Amino acid sequence: MHSSFKHWLAAAAIAALALPAWAADATLAKIQSSGSLTIGYRLDAAPLSYAGEGGKPVGYAVELCQQLAARIQSQLKLPALQLHYVPVTIAERFDRIADGKIQLECADSTNTKARRERVAFGLTYYYAGARMLVRANDTRQQLAQMGQARVAVINGSTGQQVSERQPGLTLITVASTEEGAKAVAQGRADAFVSDDISLIDQARLLKGTVKVVSPRMSVEPLAPIIPKDAPDFQRLVVQAMKDMYRDGTARQIYKKWFEQP
Repeated sequence: MHSSFKHWLAAAAIAALALPAWAADATLAKIQSSGSLTIGYRLDAAPLSYAGEGGKPVGYAVELCQQLAARIQSQLKLPALQLHYVPVTIAERFDRIADGKIQLECADSTNTKARRERVAFGLTYYYAGARMLVRANDTRQQLAQMGQARVAVINGSTGQQVSERQPGLTLITVASTEEGAKAVAQGRADAFVSDDISLIDQARLLKGTVKVVSPRMSVEPLAPIIPKDAPDFQRLVVQAMKDMYRDGTARQIYKKWFEQP
């Protein structure tokens, strides 16, 4: 069994409390009254969250949240729950949750102590790590070997935080994973530091012009973002995710995205 999924199974083994009668905080009350849930997703965070054929939101995190929404609908005994999708960037994702434009973000966001000052998180659904993308002919294997190289980072990302700890680098801010990878492939940057799962996908798309190197420089527990001031909605999300891990639903989605061709 994949080591990442073992972490999830361990988390899912926590005894679940019976669902309370929902008093409905403002977020949950809005979902109940409108019969709809607005989900934020990323356009370029494949294979976790991205725009697929026809611009339709797809990906491992998106599919998990679709199953999560179905369980929320069932627990709230709603006749229907309409899902609305809003693309969000790394820079704006926390603001969109805080201002109520979205009630759930399903992408590649890392659960950290600092971020929990602004938002809350569901259970971890993937463990990623910051690694480095370089051109295929580059022999350097670690960030410490990059000297005064130009390193692309996404503003506000954990990749940026990792790179800022390495002295001498010239950091170049990019807006997306795709832009960072292309900057390396086209010679505008010497390396790009980001979550390994997204770098691996970009290396596949760029067909041998770049490669992913270095050991993991961080441990990134990725999880859905939910509003901080919505305790009833938070409990509902966490309970539904526990159920998904226990009954094998999460395992099947993981297998589909990461263990099949």
